[in-house]
Amino acid sequence: MRVVVSGSIAFQAEYQKLLRYFEKTGVELIDYPRPSQNLTEEYPQILTTFFRNIEVTDIFYLYNQDKNGVSGYIGAASFSELTYCLMQNLIHGKAIRIVLLKEPAKENFCFDEVSMWFKNGWVEVGNPLVAN
Repeated sequence: MRVVVSGSIAFQAEYQKLLRYFEKTGVELIDYPRPSQNLTEEYPQILTTFFRNIEVTDIFYLYNQDKNGVSGYIGAASFSELTYCLMQNLIHGKAIRIVLLKEPAKENFCFDEVSMWFKNGWVEVGNPLVAN
């Protein structure tokens, strides 16, 4: 089983814990937000690789931890990745399981959209390794 983790680059300590957790359970973490020494130069390759990894993952896990006083924070980059993953399922017939750490608060710019996705059963909240 392969997992891509999305979320704020600020949560590096949490991503390292997830990496260890996935390794212990035999799950391959194929990509997650990593810091870069030269983001401007590396950004095109980082972005391309991340989105290609979304195309081949089994589980997309949005680690939308609280940030900037917003519960279940989803930033613009994470929302674009979440949307891209959902479109893989809806347009290309893939069956990527889409899991969020928590439901986003109304303060998130994408609250209405993501709420519709929950209502349609396209995304879920929970542990990415436990089936709902």
